[in-house]
Amino acid sequence: MDHIALNLSSGRKLRYGENPHQEGWFYQTDTGDPLAIQNFDQLQGKELSFNNYLDISGCLDAISNLGGSKPACVIVKHTNPCGAATRDMVEDAYQAAWYEGDSLAAFGGIMATNREVDAQLATKMIENFFEVLLAPSVTEEAKETLAKKKNLRVLTHPELKNPAPAGGNNIHQVRGGFLVQDTDTKNITKQDLEVVTRTQPTDEQIDDLLFAWSICRVSKSNSIVAVKNQTLIASGVGQQDRKRCCELCLMKAGERMQWSVVASDAFFPFRDGPDTLIQAGVKAIIQPGGSIKDQDTIDACNEAGVAMVFTRIRAFKH
Repeated sequence: MDHIALNLSSGRKLRYGENPHQEGWFYQTDTGDPLAIQNFDQLQGKELSFNNYLDISGCLDAISNLGGSKPACVIVKHTNPCGAATRDMVEDAYQAAWYEGDSLAAFGGIMATNREVDAQLATKMIENFFEVLLAPSVTEEAKETLAKKKNLRVLTHPELKNPAPAGGNNIHQVRGGFLVQDTDTKNITKQDLEVVTRTQPTDEQIDDLLFAWSICRVSKSNSIVAVKNQTLIASGVGQQDRKRCCELCLMKAGERMQWSVVASDAFFPFRDGPDTLIQAGVKAIIQPGGSIKDQDTIDACNEAGVAMVFTRIRAFKH
């Protein structure tokens, strides 16, 4: 890749950037991505802010990892998922994502569903405060309900029924240039998992481990994500050491950590992280593996009868 051309068009000046003293713009690119933010219809609400664009993009990434096979709801705050769930009914997915996740963090966040929002669901949603709702469609009755929150931005696009990762390149500006990489679209399946402990994960635990991995890989590193029954219950993200990620996740989840599963976006350098999780009641762990001290973490799990699987794929997100 010797040459990259950035074709930016339709620059839109925003009210301000990340903070009111900064100027901000949105320039769109012709990526061919159906879920590009500019392709959504905004049904109501204030103009999107600089931070809204960032969080919407993160929310789309998160729900794209969950796909469209089951009704799902994802809530994102400062680009990190703080609520996520799949259920047989989208109303139940919303209830689980908000009330069984980190509802304190969800306040003022960005929400996405992969199913139509009807009046019944809209009535439940407006009981809480969030800034943006993304959905494939909204019924006419739901529009009337959501309109009661006049500042709520409501964006729709039918492709959100079956969301998929965008692909292409990921570009970061740094001082003196740009870093360019392939977008992380690597999908991990049950067949990719390597069980490294004497205890085998159950089928239900494998489903939850894969769900946890889907959320972990779009959360800022370092990240630890706890899941139970296809529901994000807590996460510890953006910490400089993995043990504190574990402790932060536990602090948020409390007793809900009992019988949960956990995903780590990179290997555990020491067994102190897994020991913290195991003492809190975690029963299965998914992580990339690759540490020179892998056997120590495996031993910690074997001593407690906890299952551990390796992905052999790291999921850093800076």
